[in-house]
Amino acid sequence: MEANPLARMMNPRSIAVFGASDKADRVGAKVLSNLLADGFEGAIFPINPHHRSVAGLKCFPDIQSVGAEVDLAVIATPARTVPGIIRDCGEAGVRNAIILSAGFGEGDGDGAHYERELVEAARRAGVRFMGPNCVGLVRPWQKMNATFLRAGTPKGRIALISQSGALNAAIADWAGPHHLGFSALVSLGNATNIDFGDVMQFLATDPHTDAILLYVEGIKRAPDFLSAMRATTRLKPVIVLKSGRHETSSKAAATHTGALMGADAVFDAALERTGAVRALSFGQLFAAAEILAANKRTRGERLTIVTNGGGAGVLAADRAGDCRVRLSNLAPETIASLDKVLPPYWSRSNPIDVLGDAGPKEYAAAVKAAYDDPNTDGLLVLLTPQAMTDATAIARAVVEVLPQRRTKPVLASFMGETSVAEARELLSSKGLPDFATPEPAVSAFSYLVQHHRNRKLALETPSPLGEQHHPDLDGARMIVEAVLADERDMLSEVESKALMRAFHIPVNTTIEAASEAEALVAAETVGFPVAMKINSPDISHKSDIGGVRMNITDAAEAMVAFRDIVATAKAARPNARIKGVTVEPMSHLRGARELVIGASRDPVFGPAILFGAGGTMVEVLKDSAVALPPLNSVLASRLINRTRVSALLGAFRDREAVDREAVIDVLMRVSDMICELPQIVELDINPLFAGADGVLAVDARVKVARPPARDGRYDHVAIHPYPRHLVHEEFLPDGTPLVIRPIRPEDAESEQSFVRGLSDEAKMFRFMGALNELSPEMLVQFTQIDYRREMALVAMVRRGRKEEQVGVARYVINPDGKSCEFAIVVGDQLQHKGIGTRLMKALFRAARDHGMTVMEGTVLKNNAPMLKLMSELGFSQRIDPAEPDIVLVERNL
Repeated sequence: MEANPLARMMNPRSIAVFGASDKADRVGAKVLSNLLADGFEGAIFPINPHHRSVAGLKCFPDIQSVGAEVDLAVIATPARTVPGIIRDCGEAGVRNAIILSAGFGEGDGDGAHYERELVEAARRAGVRFMGPNCVGLVRPWQKMNATFLRAGTPKGRIALISQSGALNAAIADWAGPHHLGFSALVSLGNATNIDFGDVMQFLATDPHTDAILLYVEGIKRAPDFLSAMRATTRLKPVIVLKSGRHETSSKAAATHTGALMGADAVFDAALERTGAVRALSFGQLFAAAEILAANKRTRGERLTIVTNGGGAGVLAADRAGDCRVRLSNLAPETIASLDKVLPPYWSRSNPIDVLGDAGPKEYAAAVKAAYDDPNTDGLLVLLTPQAMTDATAIARAVVEVLPQRRTKPVLASFMGETSVAEARELLSSKGLPDFATPEPAVSAFSYLVQHHRNRKLALETPSPLGEQHHPDLDGARMIVEAVLADERDMLSEVESKALMRAFHIPVNTTIEAASEAEALVAAETVGFPVAMKINSPDISHKSDIGGVRMNITDAAEAMVAFRDIVATAKAARPNARIKGVTVEPMSHLRGARELVIGASRDPVFGPAILFGAGGTMVEVLKDSAVALPPLNSVLASRLINRTRVSALLGAFRDREAVDREAVIDVLMRVSDMICELPQIVELDINPLFAGADGVLAVDARVKVARPPARDGRYDHVAIHPYPRHLVHEEFLPDGTPLVIRPIRPEDAESEQSFVRGLSDEAKMFRFMGALNELSPEMLVQFTQIDYRREMALVAMVRRGRKEEQVGVARYVINPDGKSCEFAIVVGDQLQHKGIGTRLMKALFRAARDHGMTVMEGTVLKNNAPMLKLMSELGFSQRIDPAEPDIVLVERNL
């Protein structure tokens, strides 16, 4: 497998500085000065045709004159010169650049022209670049400061990726006094080429990085961002601060969903799918940096507070409630031990109030008891300086009583300034994160708690799918295409409900009627009582103009209702095209609740799904939550739980509980619909009646548009859905039905059973080591895959009405984006039946669909059957020079 494409940018052995100068006020001069001041140990080549030497180093007129290999070019020259420099770098074999220069992409003038020229030059030259308009890159462990920030950023284990150079400058300046260090400070600037996803992909496996902070102003390539984030958060905590939380849109929405769904809610939904934690202010981001710098994790959510002031303890407890952090219940033995050393009036509960006159002895006892308490997952030590308080002595006692190798996070907040300054310095220097006030300390702990929760949630797997009713995709596409061919963007109610039926969403029968007589016939056909609604392509919200009549019980009432509805609509909207009415039966669901399920297209993250309280008051109640597709049963259930209306779905008073599984099923089918139909721009099911006997979509609206011709099958969604086009059915030689299909989260149970059933030898060949069964983490990793970065195909045989897994083949795309590494295993009971060959050929097709050109893998030297299969499939074979027991296999696709 090739190294990460950014390896030579992030860990360069040689750097060329374009625009290097002896003039202190020049950006190039500052960059060169920083590289020298921080002690960069590689070769440095100043480039400037106007100088023969700079800072005592030989200066070259251009990159071709260097005559040595250059890993990284740092460019600080006028914008108009940069495209030419990039072309020269490509010809000289330089493949990485950091462009500090401004003047790109601003408006439609020269900046936009220079940016287009730069992008094309980089594409032709094969150069990846960071920027333009950035402050550069700092890698303290490599003693590299390729920025015009201050020199001397301390090394540590946190990385910051920011679109704001100002934030990089502020956090670099702040780090030293707080005893914090960084593994990387990355300034993306305009992020024209290298973006968040590229850098996160590198930092995910960087040995010097334990946690990552992001400052986001905007996302350009959402699929890459989410894929990289999902992969990274499985390994390391990621904290995200995004600006523009309250940006509003003035566009008119065709559906309630479009009006309810804000951009920031969609961003939150995107983060929820990745496992990242969101900060809401610079202060919170700095707090996150301080706690993560201590390289602490928490194994639970319970916080214990030690304080010498009741008010400070209450403030901390209040903030804990705001952050959904639980306070621990002190164990009886903890209370008993503290009774022996604390005054009789101590709080005897959490927060542990040691009282105002507490000294080092009392603090040490309380901190040790609280830390050792089995109910404590994290500890916050508070101090308010009082007349008798020796803050420094207390800080020293706290440090000494704690174990050197702490397994629980410990935070401190010694409040005040002058009298606690020395104590705070001592705490910080000993690796205890220190905060000026209790609230940011609790917020910092909450990030560890949220990361812990996210990891737990990630291990939750959906139940196996029951009997499935596959959607009529061809019919659904025909309905949508017919509307577009008719040059319309809104489906009629009848068309919308037909689309729902194609995806097996329960709807009531709806008949269009253009006259009183037709309305009567329609009412008699569906059966009284009925509902009648205006039918107009120009009127989306019918009840707003009095275009709905409910519970019509007989023929005379139906004819009167038709006249009233049409007349009312014409008066309210004289220019609207009136086609008559629609007639449908009244719902008979017992104890029905009114819900809304919809979808809308976010300009960055694509389709998003909304669930909430429905009915005519939907935009007043504003009780809704948003999620990104695709959804499974676990994700759909979490979406429901984030709304207030979810409490109404259970049984209360004389109402039975709603069939929650039916609601979840509709959410998953809407998810399926918007993934498979890129033409859908907005969708509204309002109301969706949900009762004990099931659900019923009473009203549906769908807005469509033709997607760009260049888009692929799933380019419109940020998270790749289940690739059903790779499902393939065939038969084994004995006639047994065999299905080869992509794995899905619902296969967790069958995947675990399959691995358990493998022989010890098969496990050794597949995992190259002893393994009894998959851990929860491995099970999630193997079944909840990112279809954009990897693929896993399972071979399933049908035995009666059940499927049994008999093999699995998978690949992961390498960092070069062109090759992939594969693995395969077939169950012992069904070997020598051609399943391995069929799986590998299906894997080839999927890899080509991914744009792969090479497939590679490793096989144990004594795995003769696998080596024979590799030979038959055309793989080259060679012994691994580093491990003679392993054979490296490779095949061009």
